[in-house]
Amino acid sequence: MNEQTPAPRRDLKWFWKEWGGVAMTLLVVLVVFKVIFELSWVPSGSMETTIPTKSLQICWRLPYFFGNPAAKRGQILTFRSDERNEIMVKRVVGLPGETVSFADGFVYIDGQLLDETYLGSQLGYTFSDTAFTVPEGCVFFMGDNRTGSFDARYWNDPYIPFAKLNSKVLVTISIGGSHSWQGIRLAH
Repeated sequence: MNEQTPAPRRDLKWFWKEWGGVAMTLLVVLVVFKVIFELSWVPSGSMETTIPTKSLQICWRLPYFFGNPAAKRGQILTFRSDERNEIMVKRVVGLPGETVSFADGFVYIDGQLLDETYLGSQLGYTFSDTAFTVPEGCVFFMGDNRTGSFDARYWNDPYIPFAKLNSKVLVTISIGGSHSWQGIRLAH
C-alpha cells in the first residue's frame, strides 16, 4: 500500500508558531523607532561642536507623534524641512510672536541679548542685520556653528510650523577620529 503523508496545514496557528516571534520583534522595533524614538544623522558641521559632523542622535519622538507640543528656546529638535526635503537638526532660537535680530555678531530676542552659553567660544560671529518676526505656531531655528550653518537665516521660508517638528534630541553618539569630540553625550 502506498500511503502519502498529508501536506502540513499552513494556517494562522502554524504561522504564529513558526514566525510569531519574528513578527512581534519587528512590530516592537517599528513602534519603538517610529513612535517612541527616532534615530537621526547629522551629515554636516552645522551643529558643531554641540553635535559633531557625521554623528548619530537618539531622539524622543512620542510627544511629537501624537500632537504638536510647543517648542522651548534652546531645545535641539529634528524637523521636516519642505524647502530642503529632508529631516534637519537645529536649535530653537525664536518662538512665536518674537522678533529675532542680530547686531555686533550677537542674537537678540525682542531687543534683549540672547544668552547663548552653549556656543562657547563662537560668540561674536558675524552675519547680516536682518530681523525675523516669528509667526504664531512656528519657530525659528539656527545651527550652533553660526558661521557654518545653513539655517533659518538663509531659507526662503525661515519659519518651521509646530506640525513639522519630529523629535527632541536626547543623546548624541560621536565615534570617529576626525570629530570635534568622541563618545556619548546627553543633549543640553
